[in-house]
Amino acid sequence: MWLDFVRLGSCIQGRVLVDNLKLKKIGTLKTEIITIKNVPKGYNISYSNEYKTKRDSKIAIIGMGYIDGFNLKRARDVFSLKDNILSCLIQFKKIFLKDSLKVKIKGKTYSVIGKLGTNHAVIDITGDENIKIGDEVEILDYYPIYVNSNIERKYV
Repeated sequence: MWLDFVRLGSCIQGRVLVDNLKLKKIGTLKTEIITIKNVPKGYNISYSNEYKTKRDSKIAIIGMGYIDGFNLKRARDVFSLKDNILSCLIQFKKIFLKDSLKVKIKGKTYSVIGKLGTNHAVIDITGDENIKIGDEVEILDYYPIYVNSNIERKYV
């Protein structure tokens, strides 16, 4: 045996089991803002009134949710017991401690508020008057292998 080659396999699709391989992301997942609303303090947002605004807020609705692959992850895509336990703890943090999902609009990062919808998400854009309907939104928390196959792929 020489062991003088590397089998990339799923790494090409962004499916990496080790964080420190220094592999660069080869794609981005993007959508756009479909509506913008101003809502008052105390306004309930999301399923089960998951989120209540703490101030008068400006929110944007984007046309992407978990059905499209936003925030879908395979919690058990690991080989060792230690990695498996770590993966479960990360999922617990995201679900129960409300580790906020993020998106990028015009180079600035914003938080998703409330529960992620099937095919939409709500973004708090309070204080930013430059954002408008149709603006491009980059999804920051996605796992390439789970992105819906119906989403258009553009290669440059």
